[in-house]
Amino acid sequence: MISYRYNKRQKIVCLFFVLIPFLALGQSHNHWTRSFNEESSLLSGAVVGGGSGPAAIYYNPSSIAEINESKFSLHASLFSYNFWEVQNALGDGIDLNFSRGIIEPRFISYMIKPKNHPEWSLEIAFLNNENYHLEVTQSVDKNMDILEELPGDERYYSFFQYSNSYRDDWLGIGGSLKLSPKFYIGTSMFISVKSLDYRYALEIEAFPLDSVFINNQYVPFYSANYLKMDYISYNDYRLLFKIGLLYKTDRFSIGINFTTPSIGGIYSDGKIVTRNEKQSNITLETGEPLPDYVLVEYKEKNDVFVNSKSPLSVAAGFTYYTADGSKVFYSTIEYFDGLDPYRLVEANENPDLAAGSIFEEIVFNEWLTYISGAKPVLNAAVGYSWNVKENILLMAGFRTDFNFRKNLNYNPYLENMSIKGFDLNVYHITAGLSWRILGQDLITGLQYSFGRDKNQEQWANLSDPSEFNTNELVPLQGTLENNMNTGYNSISIYFGATFNFGGGNNK
Repeated sequence: MISYRYNKRQKIVCLFFVLIPFLALGQSHNHWTRSFNEESSLLSGAVVGGGSGPAAIYYNPSSIAEINESKFSLHASLFSYNFWEVQNALGDGIDLNFSRGIIEPRFISYMIKPKNHPEWSLEIAFLNNENYHLEVTQSVDKNMDILEELPGDERYYSFFQYSNSYRDDWLGIGGSLKLSPKFYIGTSMFISVKSLDYRYALEIEAFPLDSVFINNQYVPFYSANYLKMDYISYNDYRLLFKIGLLYKTDRFSIGINFTTPSIGGIYSDGKIVTRNEKQSNITLETGEPLPDYVLVEYKEKNDVFVNSKSPLSVAAGFTYYTADGSKVFYSTIEYFDGLDPYRLVEANENPDLAAGSIFEEIVFNEWLTYISGAKPVLNAAVGYSWNVKENILLMAGFRTDFNFRKNLNYNPYLENMSIKGFDLNVYHITAGLSWRILGQDLITGLQYSFGRDKNQEQWANLSDPSEFNTNELVPLQGTLENNMNTGYNSISIYFGATFNFGGGNNK
């Protein structure tokens, strides 16, 4: 990716430049983060075999035919609060903590039961497939002897800033056909809008507290520094389809749903990618100064290519009804295919992006390239509902949410070209009630989500820095340790309403 010809001292700097991680944190990298209308949410999404209600257009479009009447649904996560705690993220004892509350509509749909064609059922829907936001800042300010060629202590100041917002909104239309009293088939089509706004900055300064003599010359001001800044923004519009089948009897139902890989290249806008990096006045332990350099590049609009893929998935579900119909057991598994590492964002670089003698004969052709990919993942969910009394339904569920980027092999690309994340396996527990009042459905409940991971590699080591770390090939930082521990907790309060039009008494 980079062609070069240089001496031993230059090799150290260039290896540093190539190997340092981008440290860009993207979306959650979990397929089952989302949950939609409260009915399917409180069953933890274990509804591919039936019982998905208005969320049928997503989980299994053949289930749209389960309705007996037209329905308008408005469902919201009335309140969600997320807690992140990342121990030793930027060095021993330098933690990152973040909490965020959010209130917003999450699912709107209209299910139509044509009177003249009762075997058909139609649905249009808008849903939020993922809404991820994380924003943290941290700084270190201390006096220490870090600069090799200068006597006494220097002031060591570092500032870390990170902000990431990712959304995936879907607008879709679907339909289902009742082929026989027991067999249904359906399909849906969605336009997916994936939006990313990512910012990252690490700035480090080390400077003497007084004026100094360097090479027997008086220097009133001196500073060794390192700066790295990244920014990515885009909206990528993609198309995908779902095809579902449902077989239903009085005591059980079986469903299967296929989701195609997303089709890209339809349209994208808001595209910006920039990456800046520089260092100056860095000296090796031998006293040999490393060259100063600056690398800056910015591209936007048609100069930036975005390809935010999503994989093929196959889901199967089984739903069992007790003899009196008062209790229902739900189960679903979904297999998500892997994605070989690919270029997520790329742009052609300016040949003059680098300044500094060390880069005079180096050709950069991947400076603005970020890669992504996914491992195959199998998730499972179970749910339970119980008619406690007439018009009152209790629902509960549990689902896994395994991370598709955890320990991913990025060959043939370098891992440091990836948009890195916490890569947590997350688990979701749900419970709530549904009331039917005057023929309308009101639903409320809770979801608790949690994830843990230990002994991850630190993002940076600012607690024990050296002027130039020859192990990591980075200036003004220490050797990365595998002692970063990440904890995630989230509590969501759900509230939803489904308004039924026409005859029938089906939920």
